[in-house]
Amino acid sequence: MGEQRFVIAVPYVIPVTFAAVAAGVMSNTTPAINVGPYNFVWTRLAIQTANSGGVFSVMIKDVADSKNFMESAVRSNLLVPNDNKMVDIPRPGRFNAFSSIYVEATNNGGSQDSLYIALHGYLEQ
Repeated sequence: MGEQRFVIAVPYVIPVTFAAVAAGVMSNTTPAINVGPYNFVWTRLAIQTANSGGVFSVMIKDVADSKNFMESAVRSNLLVPNDNKMVDIPRPGRFNAFSSIYVEATNNGGSQDSLYIALHGYLEQ
């Protein structure tokens, strides 16, 4: 018989904040966010802006695996409609231990705004 492998899933949230981004300006996570010593399985996405109805273009990448989670930057209101604030990911994304998450965001609004993103999921320990 093969050896059984047990996975203990621990709820985990990775926050990403872009504060006071001027209109038309692109900002990114520099340095990229390190996942840490455990695999992170991404299951839900939450997005909120400081300005009501604010819209950013967002791109999320797994630097270690050279994997983009979208073909090109997508408007935040298309990822998470303003009336929802959070959506389930159709198929969970996996960031391997010690990989890096890179997020870039461009303020598409007409004034300075802040963007708050939360990648909800769990750690495999």
